[in-house]
Amino acid sequence: MLAAEGFWEPSKEDEDSLRALQQHLGLAKRDSHDLEDSQRPHTPHTPHSVGSISPGALYPGGKDISIVQPPPLSAPLPVSTLGHTVLPIELVQTLNHTFFLHILATDPERVLPPGKSLLSMMSGPRTNSQAHEGELPKLEDRVKDVVHRAFWNEVLESLSDPSPATQLTRLQSLYGDLHAALKPLLPQSHHVLTTLSSPLSPTSAPLRSAIVHLREILVALRERCSPARDAQIDNLIRAVDEPNQLASTKQLATLVCDTTRAVLELTEAMKEDLSQFVLGSMDEKDLKVMVTQQAMLREKALILRLWPPSRLEPAWKTWINELDTSLFPIADSIQPPYRRWTLRLAQALGAGAPVSCPLPTIHIPGAEHEARSDGVQPGAIAKPLNALPPPFFVTCPALLVAQNYLQALVITASLRSLVRLPARSHTSSAAQGEDGPASFTERIWTLLKASVEEQPGAEDTKVVNLADEVVHVRRACADDAHPCGPEEEQRLRAAVDRTLQPRDPVFLLLQKRLVQGLAVWLVSAPPHSDGNSRPTTPIHMQTGRGRPGNPPRLHLGLENPKSVFVGWERERGRPPAIKGFEDEVLVREVGETFRKVGAVVDWMDRVWQDLIETGEIGGPSEPPSKGETGASGTARA
Repeated sequence: MLAAEGFWEPSKEDEDSLRALQQHLGLAKRDSHDLEDSQRPHTPHTPHSVGSISPGALYPGGKDISIVQPPPLSAPLPVSTLGHTVLPIELVQTLNHTFFLHILATDPERVLPPGKSLLSMMSGPRTNSQAHEGELPKLEDRVKDVVHRAFWNEVLESLSDPSPATQLTRLQSLYGDLHAALKPLLPQSHHVLTTLSSPLSPTSAPLRSAIVHLREILVALRERCSPARDAQIDNLIRAVDEPNQLASTKQLATLVCDTTRAVLELTEAMKEDLSQFVLGSMDEKDLKVMVTQQAMLREKALILRLWPPSRLEPAWKTWINELDTSLFPIADSIQPPYRRWTLRLAQALGAGAPVSCPLPTIHIPGAEHEARSDGVQPGAIAKPLNALPPPFFVTCPALLVAQNYLQALVITASLRSLVRLPARSHTSSAAQGEDGPASFTERIWTLLKASVEEQPGAEDTKVVNLADEVVHVRRACADDAHPCGPEEEQRLRAAVDRTLQPRDPVFLLLQKRLVQGLAVWLVSAPPHSDGNSRPTTPIHMQTGRGRPGNPPRLHLGLENPKSVFVGWERERGRPPAIKGFEDEVLVREVGETFRKVGAVVDWMDRVWQDLIETGEIGGPSEPPSKGETGASGTARA
């Protein structure tokens, strides 16, 4: 199919390999020679520009330097399509890498193992390079083995000397070797490097001090190594923890010698693990800048490959023009006007249909004859009811989660309104306990949150569970004036079922208030903390309009990356008080959910600043200076 569309020119070897693979999988007969016909029925839709999306085509000149290696795919990507689309493996790998980078930059806790640093995600287990180059000559192996054995035997002999002065002399030399080996892997200010570079203090037990220092080294390496090496380091840490006060000098010397040798070998392996060697000596905050930089650049480059500006810009403008100004009274007073896009986003999050941003698809010639069981003509693919424009392609999964949380908040507030909960000051201590208002809201929210996050057992959460909670707390708060008999219980269960309907007046009213509160909170955010809402190094592409032969160029903005990639999240205040959401549990969760949306808005403001402010990729070019005509336009300062 790719060959038929002009995206790929297969060689004879490619055709033979594909034919053999099809025969092995049972997809083609042994005498089949028509690969295109056999593949076409299995691929109803393919993305636009598939041929241009590959790991080596994201940046100019074919450069695609990756500082982060994503884990292998173990679950479907959070990508929606308008049909049963079969994606090329190169595109799947690129999508996997882009989404992984985005999560690592915006929510690293989701992917970082406990106790691991950001650097650990930039490392991978070393492959055995010798397996590709052939075994080393046996003579060279023997020479290395003899030299290494002689060196470490001499080290062990020196450390086994009963004189502390002799031990200190040898340890000082070993510390110098360790410092040189660890320097590329640890920040310059790391306390381990300071210890290793300082003169050793006189002590009567230098070997025990060395064991303490070696343990500190191992702990520092475990924080920054690839997760695949955790077990190896854990074994070394257990070994240095075992010696007791009765251990002999020979035993301690052997432990120090073996551990030092293992640390030196481990540092060499970690240097090979790192995808870029220089990253090992960077601070965590600097690494975060680089991850954010690569995530933003890759995201924009990928989306512009999938949707060229000629398709992306009209889609953005059309989406903005669908803003329902009657829902947001503040729409006409927003300055600057381009910030109205946040209102449009709030409107989408308040809609009944889930937000989505499907991949672009094309119709395959020759599939017109295929019948559809639903009667829809082939190629007539219905657009999702709440589709977001292409710039939201990578952030759409996070917005879908936030949308589910918003709906859960509305449900919780709706159920709370059904129960006549007394004021806190008039509630007995028992009622304020497990049956109190706060506890009721907390239990309802816990049930709904588990369903949103798809926790184990959450699929069993049904309307009957929510109704049981409402009836339970109503009974606990009942009194002579407001009893809770069988009729009241039946009324409550019917009210729960009715209130959870998306068209229920109470549900709609609370949802409208929540969405309006979100919109007000988003537009009231101050400029970025750097005091300039316009980054000094924008991320944009010059489209080359009016200049034939000048293809789009991605301006990486590496001269001063911190002006763009640091502090992209705004400092925002607490959300406004929203009527119907005054419960302390709801106030807390409204703040958390609003912050999820705010993070997406701040990310979009940085990555797509040109499109948001001007409606064009790259924005209008500045007038050329005197004597400079025909130069490429630059972003406004």
